[in-house]
Amino acid sequence: MRELLRHVDRLQRLAVFESAARLGSFTAAAHELGMTQPAVTRQIRSLERSLGAELFRRTSNRSELTDIGHRLRDHVAAGFDVIEAGLAELAEHAGTFVLAAHPGIAQQWIVPRIDGLHGALGDRDLRLWLFDRDVEIAGGGFDAAVRVGTGEFPGQSSHLLFREQVVPVASPAFAEQHGLSADSTAHEVYQVPFVHMDDGDRPWMTWANWLANFGIVLRRQPGRVLWHNYPMVLQQALAGRGVALGWRPLIDDLVDGDALVVVGPEVSSSRGYYVTWRAGEPDAGVQALIAWLTSLI
Repeated sequence: MRELLRHVDRLQRLAVFESAARLGSFTAAAHELGMTQPAVTRQIRSLERSLGAELFRRTSNRSELTDIGHRLRDHVAAGFDVIEAGLAELAEHAGTFVLAAHPGIAQQWIVPRIDGLHGALGDRDLRLWLFDRDVEIAGGGFDAAVRVGTGEFPGQSSHLLFREQVVPVASPAFAEQHGLSADSTAHEVYQVPFVHMDDGDRPWMTWANWLANFGIVLRRQPGRVLWHNYPMVLQQALAGRGVALGWRPLIDDLVDGDALVVVGPEVSSSRGYYVTWRAGEPDAGVQALIAWLTSLI
């Protein structure tokens, strides 16, 4: 085991410390890293316990480095500079474009058209990184991500692709069995079984959000099945086990192919689907990705 790991068992704490030391603020570090301020505080305190030394002097509105904190900052910053330079060199040599995306976006929108994306990126290799929650990609490591939000992504620049537009969908057999159609009201949709995704801290619309647009309060019934990701939800809808929420244009191919039918009104939100990348001007690969995705809409 490296001696480093004997002193710091979780290297993420060094990254949190470096951000807080560089920015001079736990709050600013939390914003940059996509964390909460209390989470940053916990990481710093754990690092101080591991090292047996105080790294910051905390005042009412600011945290200042101690002498030991200054020394550690210099060592960590120098080490990170070397690592980042090495990673940049390897990435340039490998020529791999890393695209992060939610499973539903990847399966319904990107993978069926993967040849077109390869063509847009030229001779670069492509690696898809699937994630369910934004915290999974908070540390970076990707060239671009397709994600849902309001446009505020800490440490990232963004380009809006389209606004969130949601319709209830079901298999044709299920819709016929329950007398549903595109003209059905939200109250009629509410009378049939739903397919639920485990919303947790996910950023997109839930059944409760959708129903609230029509003045309906979702009464949670015991015994629900919460599916882990959107492809699982669509599988259940395709199998005729209930009505699911469908995001356009992600489900348009299934609707155009009559695998699913719209069974109620469409709802829009203030959120949208964005391409995000490290703050700054997009490089040629990101520009090519944005142009390709825009051509699909």
